[in-house]
Amino acid sequence: MKKQILNQLTLLATSIVLAQSALANDFWSQDRQYLLGDWAGERTKLEDKGYKFNLAFINETAQNVDGGYNDNSINTNASQLTLGTQLDLNKIAGWKDTTAAITITKRDGQPLTNERIADPRTGAFSSVQEIYGRGQSWRLSQFWLKKELFDKSLQVKIGKMGLSEDFNASHCEFQNLMLCGSQLGKTVGDVWYNWPVASWGLNAKYKFAPEWAFAVGIYELNNENLLEKRGFNMDMDKTKGAMIPVELSWTPKLNGLAGEYKVGAFYSTKQSNDVKSNVDGGIWVTGQDKKVHDGKHSIWLNAQQQLTAHDNNTKRGLFGSANFTFNDKATSTVISSQQLAVWYKGAFDARPNDSIGLGLAHFDVNKRVRDRQSYTNDLNGLDASDYHLKQYIPVQHDELNVELNYTFNWSPSVMIRPNIQFMHQPGGVKQIDDAWVLGLTTRFIF
Repeated sequence: MKKQILNQLTLLATSIVLAQSALANDFWSQDRQYLLGDWAGERTKLEDKGYKFNLAFINETAQNVDGGYNDNSINTNASQLTLGTQLDLNKIAGWKDTTAAITITKRDGQPLTNERIADPRTGAFSSVQEIYGRGQSWRLSQFWLKKELFDKSLQVKIGKMGLSEDFNASHCEFQNLMLCGSQLGKTVGDVWYNWPVASWGLNAKYKFAPEWAFAVGIYELNNENLLEKRGFNMDMDKTKGAMIPVELSWTPKLNGLAGEYKVGAFYSTKQSNDVKSNVDGGIWVTGQDKKVHDGKHSIWLNAQQQLTAHDNNTKRGLFGSANFTFNDKATSTVISSQQLAVWYKGAFDARPNDSIGLGLAHFDVNKRVRDRQSYTNDLNGLDASDYHLKQYIPVQHDELNVELNYTFNWSPSVMIRPNIQFMHQPGGVKQIDDAWVLGLTTRFIF
């Protein structure tokens, strides 16, 4: 794994050196869109013809400085390489208002949260490196076609994609997982497949008023798509059900400042295990069959709003987001989550594209899960004083994550984000000391 990370970083450094030698005069300019430049004008020519390319690398470093399950300090890295293209099929083939996307990703690295912060018997609900997860492998993350109809009031999209491309989407201004993007992938990830996992799906979004839109979709639920060795899986042979999300969105300008407010819900037809009960209605213990439900559901609320403008410049100022999820108590370990974040962009005239961010995210563990954990410990004659014993099952309560960061946007192609994170009760386990973590995100767009 370390060799793979080293190879990626070597490739990154080599690319930068080659580009710098070829374009020494403006390589470090603060308006440079791509590190590898415009390919002597060929990139712009291709984009004018409908071919837009994306090559990006992101790395997230984290080091525990205090607390956690194991307070022996280590430094870990997690990374993602993204290669993709967006196609304007109107320019390429004369298909009016039609676009397509093909994206391949490769994730790699080591998770500090798993290695040091969380009890390995439970894990944590968030992660101090959001880029880690869903396997260390190559994946086809986008393979879709999108068509706009009726003066662009109706959008239809079909292909392989992540659910949160079009539902429960949110900003990602932080390195902490729960403060980045969609919340459902973290609270009900057994049925809500986020980036970089892609599933076959179809969705439609209808803008029925200038500020209002309604979206609905249907996606396969196929566990094969989660496997590292099935990153390019194209068949649906192992599909176990369907995910059906709906979302209503409102995009007003309040005092001239843009915002977006969404309420949504999903229903999964995939069978899901009860988190507490066995088939006979009693409390489930190891060796018994769990009660099975025919489906699973959740509700969410999202709000994103610019709150102020810096000297009447709407590209700068204070921004905020709030996200809430409410999951069904029968099948969900996390019954609800709450996330609040603010960031100020352009606080300093000399750094108009930089931002300062503060966010917090909270998980509530389902009481029915605690009931089962406590019951199992009681059967084994164990209580909280036996936490150190291997056979003890940690009882989970709630978890809180906080992050303070500074995002240094040197240019559109280079971003550096130092941050400090705090995790209270990792995994909801009261016996674990609160953890403090230093982090650093770096992103390069080529």
